[in-house]
Amino acid sequence: MDEAEKIVTIVGSVLAREGAEFVYAGMIAACEVCKVRNVCHRAKLKDGRRYRVTVVRPAKHECSVHEGGAVVVEVTEAQITAVIPARSAAIRTRITYTPVCGDRFCKGYVFCHPDGMIEAGRYVVLEILGSYDEMCPKGKKHLKLAELRSVPT
Repeated sequence: MDEAEKIVTIVGSVLAREGAEFVYAGMIAACEVCKVRNVCHRAKLKDGRRYRVTVVRPAKHECSVHEGGAVVVEVTEAQITAVIPARSAAIRTRITYTPVCGDRFCKGYVFCHPDGMIEAGRYVVLEILGSYDEMCPKGKKHLKLAELRSVPT
């Protein structure tokens, strides 16, 4: 597996634990006057991407957005579990992600539209978790469940 780039940023104290994941949603108005906003929001985080906390540092800051303050952490871009066509399911293959199904009421929607996955984004297949044909509520065929990571830009 490729080594992901470590990014130092600040998250709310609730998320400040190893293994916690979040989708970065960008800066809000309350952050504009904060003295540490550059660490939070200009730290190479990309809107809509999912990140995993890998290291919690001891530094803490007051925060008007997060109850309990904010904590300095190291994050990496998280792997995402998603359904892909079997023809794209080869380890280390780069793919352009297109959701397999668009039915918002489908029980499997979370695998076709996982949080942090960007439609038409570029991803590399890290691992094939198995067939999704029997699990697909819509009965679609030739599908695999895979672990993906975005291709660095």
